[in-house]
Amino acid sequence: MDIQITPSEQRGGKEYSIEIPLRTKQLVEPEKRRGCCIYKVPLKLRRVNEDAYTPKLISIGPYHHRRTNLKKMEDLKRRYFWDACVRTKKSPEDLSRRIQEHDCQKILHCYADDSHMMKKEDFMTMILLDSIFIIEQLWRTNENPPMSPPAMTTISQKYEWRMWGACVINFQKERKEDNPEKKNHEKENPLRSYNIMQDLILLENQVPFFVLEDLYEFAYSDLFMYPQNEDNSIRRHVHEYFFHFWKISGFVRDSDYKKIFAGEKKEVKHLTDFLRYYLLPQYLTCGSSFERVPCATKLSEAGVEFKVSKSESGRLLDIQFRKSAFLEICPFLNMSWLLSCFPCFKCLEIMQPILELKSFIIRDATEPAVRNLMALEQCHYPREAYVCNYIVLLDHLINTREDVDLLVEKNIIVNWLGNNKAVAILINRLSQQIVEGNHSCYFDLSEKIKDHYTSRWSKLMASLTNLYFKDFWRGTATVIGIMVLFFTFWSFLRPFVFHT
Repeated sequence: MDIQITPSEQRGGKEYSIEIPLRTKQLVEPEKRRGCCIYKVPLKLRRVNEDAYTPKLISIGPYHHRRTNLKKMEDLKRRYFWDACVRTKKSPEDLSRRIQEHDCQKILHCYADDSHMMKKEDFMTMILLDSIFIIEQLWRTNENPPMSPPAMTTISQKYEWRMWGACVINFQKERKEDNPEKKNHEKENPLRSYNIMQDLILLENQVPFFVLEDLYEFAYSDLFMYPQNEDNSIRRHVHEYFFHFWKISGFVRDSDYKKIFAGEKKEVKHLTDFLRYYLLPQYLTCGSSFERVPCATKLSEAGVEFKVSKSESGRLLDIQFRKSAFLEICPFLNMSWLLSCFPCFKCLEIMQPILELKSFIIRDATEPAVRNLMALEQCHYPREAYVCNYIVLLDHLINTREDVDLLVEKNIIVNWLGNNKAVAILINRLSQQIVEGNHSCYFDLSEKIKDHYTSRWSKLMASLTNLYFKDFWRGTATVIGIMVLFFTFWSFLRPFVFHT
């Protein structure tokens, strides 16, 4: 922007007037454009763990398109494209015309970083190939569940690939059926399918979902993998795809699809956004930012019992703190000190506060998935950062390995990493460089927890539990000591009471 400074004579001295020319068209920052939803991960997050945001096998979209270590998979994209033509009975020209009907600027504006230098024709070719690849990957995985790639008939091609203004593709191809050895190799390669899934949920590795939906409706809507009276949309396919890979971790359940997507039409930005819907708490309420709550071991000493939620409708981010009304009135009747060393007294469970959470299974794929969901919220949902709120709350509950030991013992955390200390480090690192703002869906929850923990009776309960009822043996010794003291005192008083 040019700034002109011109001298002017006023009141006998020199003064300067600054003239700033107005632009005829104001430029809007890419990330503030309407429709922008695919972001470059902020540098402060990337520095914590760069590998979690970087594709290892395949590039989708423009951000990693030119990475040399991902070029080998471009051949697989082209093979999937030809297989899609055979499957859907659509010609390459049909698919090309369909993609060119989309406004290139609308697709381009979905990306927050438009610094990549690509011609329009190359950009639309990339979007077409990547979109068809994703749809084919969904179809093949769902056709041969749960995780093994299907036995595919491949096509080797000799072609010229060129796309200009009308996005017309000229090609020549030769089709050769695979030999049995190749088919068996495809069947026995579940690892590639799993690795592709991990790359498809990365925030920087996305294409707009409306492009996927349009191409699916155009080419695949007449194909039925499920009964014709059931939902055969691409959303159903994405759900089944995620269910295959994430049902073990508890992120996605089979019943979630109808609850989330069957009713009101949800606006889905891309696959990362789709996965986020499965984790959102049922009751989306945000309050102020909550202050730090005590760690799990301190809460346990203060009488809080950790329990796994058995609710079929609850999701991972649904957390409840329950305290009976009778205990609210008479806090001194808290029996957590007795239950801590004598858990067989189940009838007394109503006489202690309960913090109820869903089991959180931590495995190798958990960190990249959670990090990319958090990065999406930091960029696109700063006032609805529910996954970030959950991880920050876990970070409050987990300070040391002992906190993880307690949560693992209660089955709140299922550790597939093998080392509880590694889980503590992971949770603490996940919350680094995360900005919560002043909105948290756990504000009310944190207030209830702090009210209980800061009460005088809870502090007394913590001391009593820690000193005398920390485990079964210490509790037994305490009870026996009280009984011995009682009988000794009674033996001393009995002669005076009965005058014998």
